Amino acid sequence: MDIAALLAFNLAILGALASPGPAVIAMLRASLGSGRRAGFLCGLGLSVGATLWSLLAVLGLSALFAVAPWAFLALKIAGGAYLIWLALSLWRNADAPAQAEAPQGLNGFRLGLVTNMANPKAVVFIAAIFTTVFPAMPTGASAALVLANHLALEIMFYSALTFGLTIPAFRAAYMRFKAVFDRAAAAVLGVMALRIAT
Repeated sequence: MDIAALLAFNLAILGALASPGPAVIAMLRASLGSGRRAGFLCGLGLSVGATLWSLLAVLGLSALFAVAPWAFLALKIAGGAYLIWLALSLWRNADAPAQAEAPQGLNGFRLGLVTNMANPKAVVFIAAIFTTVFPAMPTGASAALVLANHLALEIMFYSALTFGLTIPAFRAAYMRFKAVFDRAAAAVLGVMALRIAT
C-alpha cells in the first residue's frame, strides 16, 4: 500500500466530511436535539454508510453505473426523495420540543446510515477519489486496509463533532433557536434534493 496515496485519500475524505451537506445536518439534529449518545450513533451510521460506498466503489459500482446509467438515475431519484422527506420532517417538527422528535437509540444510527446511503453524490465522490488517488483499485489486504482506515477516519471525525456539538453552551443556543435552525436546515435539504434530482 502506497502511504502517500493513503494520506491523499484521507485528506480528500476529511475535506468532504468538513463540507456542509445532509450528513452534517443529520449530525446537528441528532447531537443538539438528543445529546451525545444519539449524536454518536448517528455518526456511526454515517460512517458505516460512507464506508459501504467505498466498499461498493472497490467492487466496481462506478463501472456498473457507466454501463447502466438508469441505475444511477434511480439512485438519484431515491436519494432526492429521501432528502425531501427529511426536509419536510424537519420543517413539520420545527416547533416541537427537541426530545419529542429527535432520533433516539438505534433510530439515530438509522438516520445516519440512510442519510449517507441515500446521497448519490457520495458514491460519485468516493469513486472519483479512488480513481484519482490510487494508481490501481486496491484489492485484497490493501482494499481491507483502505476500508478500515476510511471507517476509522469517519468515526473519529463524527465523534469529535458530537463532543463539540454537545457542549452545554452550544446545545442551549440550539434549544433557544431550534425552530429557526430546523426550518433553515429543511430549506437547505430541499435545495439539495432539487439539485440531486435535476
